[in-house]
Amino acid sequence: MQEEKELKKDKITLYRFTDRILMINLPTAVCLLLLVIIRELNPLAAVITFGTVVMISILIIIPFMEQLQSIADYSKELSKSIKEGKDIPLLPDKDSDDEYAHIIGAINQIHNVWTSQTEEMKTRYLSDSAVLDVLPDPLLLLDKDGHIVGSNLASRELFGNKVRTEPLKRFITNENALSAITEVLKGETDKQFIEITVSGKSEKILSLKIERLPALAHSGAIVVLVFHDITESRKLEQMQADFVANASHELRTPLSVISGFIETLEGPAKNDAEAHRKFLAIMSEQASRMSRLIENLLSLSRIQMQSTPPEGRVEIKELITGIVLALENRLQENRMRVETLLPNVPPVLGVASEISQVFQNLIDNAIKYGKSDSVIKITSRQSEDLTSGNTMVHVSVNNQGDVIPAEFIPRISERFYRVDNEKTRNRSGSGLGLAIVSRILERHKGSMKITSSTAEGTTFTVSFPIAPKATSSGKKKRSSSVSAKS
Repeated sequence: MQEEKELKKDKITLYRFTDRILMINLPTAVCLLLLVIIRELNPLAAVITFGTVVMISILIIIPFMEQLQSIADYSKELSKSIKEGKDIPLLPDKDSDDEYAHIIGAINQIHNVWTSQTEEMKTRYLSDSAVLDVLPDPLLLLDKDGHIVGSNLASRELFGNKVRTEPLKRFITNENALSAITEVLKGETDKQFIEITVSGKSEKILSLKIERLPALAHSGAIVVLVFHDITESRKLEQMQADFVANASHELRTPLSVISGFIETLEGPAKNDAEAHRKFLAIMSEQASRMSRLIENLLSLSRIQMQSTPPEGRVEIKELITGIVLALENRLQENRMRVETLLPNVPPVLGVASEISQVFQNLIDNAIKYGKSDSVIKITSRQSEDLTSGNTMVHVSVNNQGDVIPAEFIPRISERFYRVDNEKTRNRSGSGLGLAIVSRILERHKGSMKITSSTAEGTTFTVSFPIAPKATSSGKKKRSSSVSAKS
């Protein structure tokens, strides 16, 4: 195949050479022909003369043709190398001052300039790509047709690695956003801001900035799209609004009760000793309710403000035993008892006071919402978490109380949320206990699962990662501190 190409190339070259020789000598041939016609020259002499002129032309032109052919071949190779990104050596410069030397010098100079500019552009492009990839916000570059011609690492993580091969509508379905992008692409405006929602593994709320670039960028990009994740801030705003509304609602009731009773005691029941005793008891209960609410709010705020991960070792079995003893009076009042089945529970990673709050709330809820003459069961087990690779301790608190409807379970750990039915409406509580439990578990890299059925009762299962084994130096330190105390 290669030999056929070379043979074809040689034939073409020979044809071009012959054609040019004949074209150069065409005036000579015409002149000789006229001389033969007017009988001033013998035909044989004319043929010999023409052949001699052609031979002389060939001898003169061959060196120039070779030079021109070498320049043409080099130009083709240079063009091919630039297209394929290959390197090609420069032609040797000639020491003469003829046109060939000037042409070679010019080509070499163009080659040098092109190579240096290409390297500079490549370096700049790699530098720009590296800068874009370290930006935390997803970024897309669009050309004049609205095609994606550039993306950074954050955008590929958000939309997928094939973001540049897919149409923009594949990732942005909001019609208002697409219209705003079109306006900027057409030059009707230089900048637009819009809020969109993107679906994926989880729904995200993004602030989209659409801006026209001041100059044509790499790959023909003229518009940049910058996405900023505002999901958490929107959730926080909603949470703050709900918090203010719910806290106001929770505080309004006891304050109204206390205010009303104070007016009654100052007015109609001013001299009624029995009314004083009854109303003061209710006022005391409402004041305690507000105190518990404020204490829980402060506790929740403290937990949310904690930024350092917990590093302590907590013995769950001892902790739960102490909580059950502290609640013994309440258990007796409700004719309930606790069964603990906690065999060989290893220490968990966490803060003892916060984990104590978790089980204090869970056991307190089990007493509050469980049936009289029933048993609260506290059990434990261990398993491997495939996601994190940690060994987890799962502790379950089960009570035989009213069933929690399935539709309420996902919201049961929200602030101030309480299951609204006839059996639970009149039971005291701030609605913050399980919210505190949820935040503590989140801080401890744990989780909570809730199940409720008529046959099995209601079970709250909380999970904590097992604490790493103590080093020998740690044991020595603890033993020395114990000796010092003793």
